[in-house]
Amino acid sequence: MDRRTKMALDESYRYYLNLYKTNDPPDLFKLVKCLHSVTAALNMADSTVFKLTKQLWRRIHQALFDKLMTSSPGYVLVVDQNGRQVKPKDSFPENGMLEFYPEGCRRRDDAFQLEIKYLYPATQYRLAGLWRAKGAMVHPSDFTGPLCTEQGCFLKPVVLGQEVLNQESRAGKQQAYETWWGLYWQAYCASDKHERNILYRQMDDIEQVWGDLYY
Repeated sequence: MDRRTKMALDESYRYYLNLYKTNDPPDLFKLVKCLHSVTAALNMADSTVFKLTKQLWRRIHQALFDKLMTSSPGYVLVVDQNGRQVKPKDSFPENGMLEFYPEGCRRRDDAFQLEIKYLYPATQYRLAGLWRAKGAMVHPSDFTGPLCTEQGCFLKPVVLGQEVLNQESRAGKQQAYETWWGLYWQAYCASDKHERNILYRQMDDIEQVWGDLYY
């Protein structure tokens, strides 16, 4: 039941802040729900209903993806820029798409994608070596400790724009609530089944980002 409860974007943002402030080991299911919400928000960022600063929220998505992959054992699938799946122990591509399947999750939609170019540099560097050495399985111990090369040491980027992100996550919740209830009453009054289904889908899209709004 806990897995079926969606995490609202404002709650997801607070969870992200606490996660990086305390550096405590993340709760896998909370982190997964948080990533789902941010992913859904990015998909809706260009809509006319909700205005989000997509570049800033993409940075949050990058940080959460990095935290998930470096703190949870799991399976990595890699596709190159031409859409071909890269076999384990082959050369790790610089461009393409990476999918991560956390070991502790068994749902069909618990797979998370990120373009390889958006991986944190330290994570990409380690992952390239791991891919050649051991293949598709990764473990948190693979990403521990400082990482320095002849060119210098890797540092994880800092996510800027906290005031904007905080404002958008808070103001969006109220806007989502009003929009959701507007759609609810339209669906309630609609006599055409097809029209109701369209409205229900719009309500569901909003809930993917803002959680349960029926209160």
